[in-house]
Amino acid sequence: MRCIIPAAGKGTRLRPHTNTKPKALFPLGNKPLISHILDNIIEANIKDIIIIVGYEKDKLIEYIESNYEKICNYTFIEQTSRRGLGHAIYTAADFLDGEPVLITLGDSLYENSFSLMLAEFDKFPNWTGAITVKSVSNPQAYGIVTTHDDSNIVKQLVEKPENPTSSLAITGVYMIRDSLQLKYALQELVTSNQVGKGGELQLTDALQIMVNKDLILGSIDSGRWFDCGKKEALLAAHTFVLDRNELSSIEGELDNTVVISPVAIQEDNHISNSIIGPYVSIDKGTIVEKSIISYSIVGSGSRIYNTNIHDSLIGDKVELVGKGYDLNIGDYSKVQLF
Repeated sequence: MRCIIPAAGKGTRLRPHTNTKPKALFPLGNKPLISHILDNIIEANIKDIIIIVGYEKDKLIEYIESNYEKICNYTFIEQTSRRGLGHAIYTAADFLDGEPVLITLGDSLYENSFSLMLAEFDKFPNWTGAITVKSVSNPQAYGIVTTHDDSNIVKQLVEKPENPTSSLAITGVYMIRDSLQLKYALQELVTSNQVGKGGELQLTDALQIMVNKDLILGSIDSGRWFDCGKKEALLAAHTFVLDRNELSSIEGELDNTVVISPVAIQEDNHISNSIIGPYVSIDKGTIVEKSIISYSIVGSGSRIYNTNIHDSLIGDKVELVGKGYDLNIGDYSKVQLF
């Protein structure tokens, strides 16, 4: 089985942070988001990974090549024109050659592992594919699935419907047993330019083409999932990751500082006269003095003095002096609060 990870987006909902780096490199615990995704894929014994890159691609490629060179086989494909998720997957059409494929978004984390999802999928050998879903209170904001009565078989897929007929949101993992069938559906979508919601080529519409051809797609519960494309969800995923790690990871230098677990403090940090935690990650090379930080992610090379931070994203090389809360500060910023 192969895996395809679309990770070409600009991450506009996370600006200003994504002005200088792709959202896949946001730190969650002691490693970036993409590393959590790759580790989960490798744990499922999938070693052939195709990554669709675009915005800030060099930084993402450099990180993966530096950390996964001997662990898996990876191929990078650039999506030069970002025309939707369906188009992103179609750029990898050469790898949709009949071999089973797992597709997972490059900005999402899941409570259930890919191993667990695939084990559930294996229970239904007559399915051509499966889509992970979760019931939500605002289905109009997502691609949604309607199933046949008293069944987990997909009847209809619609991207962000104004009047949803189901509360089952598509959570972004797709398992296809015969990837040629997906390739044919995507070809039909692209060659006829069947643009969908937002004027984009939607993977949801390609999957509906498969359903219309009487191919069986099932639905599988993903458990909790975190769409890390916005601040609140990224912080929720961060809390989830630190809870799952159970033990705090502390590598920096601490002086007269109280740590409330769980936290992840990386190397080359100096923290003094402060209270850190719970649910805090601090990247490399950061100085913190006389501050209280909780439920927050702090980037690398930052300087934080005399302030109280909670529920915040602090970018790389930020200088923060004063008193603040609920912040959203991008890389290379200088902020002084009174």
